[in-house]
Amino acid sequence: MIAKIIRALWIGATVFVLAVTLYAFDGKPDSDIGIFFAWCMLPLSFPGGLLVSLAHVALYDFFSVTIETSYLSFVLDWIGFLILGYLQWFKLVPYLISKLRGSKKM
Repeated sequence: MIAKIIRALWIGATVFVLAVTLYAFDGKPDSDIGIFFAWCMLPLSFPGGLLVSLAHVALYDFFSVTIETSYLSFVLDWIGFLILGYLQWFKLVPYLISKLRGSKKM
C-alpha cells in the first residue's frame, strides 16, 4: 500500500514539474525554465536520469547536434527522465531488495 502511494506521489511530482515547465516556458531558446526542469527532474530520477543529460552531451560533443529548447524537447526529456526513474525506483530497486532479502535467508 505504501509503495503505491509513493509511486503515485512520484508520478504526480514528475507531472507537476512538466506542467510548470510547459506553462512557464516563454518560447525563447535561452529560457531559464530549463534550469528548473533539470534541477527538479534529476533528483527525482537520480542516478538513472543522468543518462538523459549524458545523451545531450554525447549528441553535442560527438555528433555536433544542438537540441533547441522547445515544448517538444521538454516533453521528450521528461519522457526519458520518467521512464528511467520509474524503471529504477519501482522495478529495479524492489527487485534488488527482494533478492537481498532472499539471499539473507539462505
